Amino acid sequence: MKNINIRYLFTITVLALSVAGCYEDDFKDGKIQSVDSQGNVQKIISTAVTSTANDEFYANAVDASTSSKEFSMIPVVLNSKDLASEDIHVTMVPALDSLAKYNTKHGTNYVMPGAAGTPAFTLIDGGVVTIPAGSNVGYLKIKTVSADYFGSTQYAFAYKIGSVQESGYTVSGNHVSGIVALIPKNDFDGVYANGPGEVKRDTGGVPNTGDALQGPYTSVPDANLVTTGKYTLYFNFPLWATGGGIAGIDNTVITVSPTIVGGKQLVTMSCLTNPSMVNMPGEINDYDPATKTFRLAFRWGTANGRSIKCTLKYKGSR
Repeated sequence: MKNINIRYLFTITVLALSVAGCYEDDFKDGKIQSVDSQGNVQKIISTAVTSTANDEFYANAVDASTSSKEFSMIPVVLNSKDLASEDIHVTMVPALDSLAKYNTKHGTNYVMPGAAGTPAFTLIDGGVVTIPAGSNVGYLKIKTVSADYFGSTQYAFAYKIGSVQESGYTVSGNHVSGIVALIPKNDFDGVYANGPGEVKRDTGGVPNTGDALQGPYTSVPDANLVTTGKYTLYFNFPLWATGGGIAGIDNTVITVSPTIVGGKQLVTMSCLTNPSMVNMPGEINDYDPATKTFRLAFRWGTANGRSIKCTLKYKGSR
C-alpha cells in the first residue's frame, strides 16, 4: 500500500450531501470512476466527507436524544470504475493535526471527544471501516448520546485512513482524512413540499424563448432543508423546470433572520460557490413560523441570468 496525490480524473457522481435527506443514503448506488492519464484503472481508497471543499468537514445535523444511538460519520470510498470485488477493511485513526489545522484556518474551537470530561462514545468495529463487496462506500460509525454534544463546547470527530488490510489498494494523498461534527437540527430543518414555483433564464439580459429548462414547476420532488447552523440551511432543491439539477449552485444556502416582524422572518439566499446569487429585488423572501412556509425568490448569474421563485411548505422531519 502506498500514498499518492490524485492528479488524474477523479469524479464522484454521487457526492451531493443531504440530497436524499440522509447522510448515508447519499452514497448508495453511486458510480465512481478513477483512471490515470495512461488509461490504467486505479483502486484508490479515500475519505469523501464533502464534494466541494478541501477541508473535508461536515456538520451532521441530528435529532437530540438522551439515549445512545449509532451514527454514520466519515464516508470512506473506493474510487474505481468497478464496485468492490471483495470486502475492503480500512482502519481509521485519530487525526488531531487535521482538526487543529481546521480550527486555525476557520477560527473555530472544535474539540475531539475522548479525553476526560468530553462525551463518551464507542467506535463501531474499533474504527475499522468495511467497504462491502459490491459497493463503493463504507462508514466510520460511532455510538453515542447526541444530546451530550449540544452544549457550549463544540465537538468534532477527526479521523484519517491509517491502513488498508487487503493488498492492491492505494490510499489517496489529498483526501485521506475527514472531520464530522454532530450538531442539533434547527427549527427549520425538515422535508418540504414544493408549492407553486417557476424558473426563468435570460441571455445577456434578454429573456430566453423556447427554452425547455425554464417555466413553471409541474412535478418536482420534495425539498430537504438541512441544518448547517442555528439559522442556516443547505437547500438541495434548485432544479430546472424539467426536474434536472442545476449545476453551479449545489451549495445554495438559506439564512433565516432570528427576528420576527409582522409574523414573518426575513430570508437571505446565497451560494457558497457562486457569489452572484442574491435575493430578487422587489420580491418576497421570508419564512412564516405559524404555517412553516418559505417564500423564496432569488437569482444568480451575470451575463446569463437565472432566477427561481418557489414556495416550500413543511411536511415533516428528515
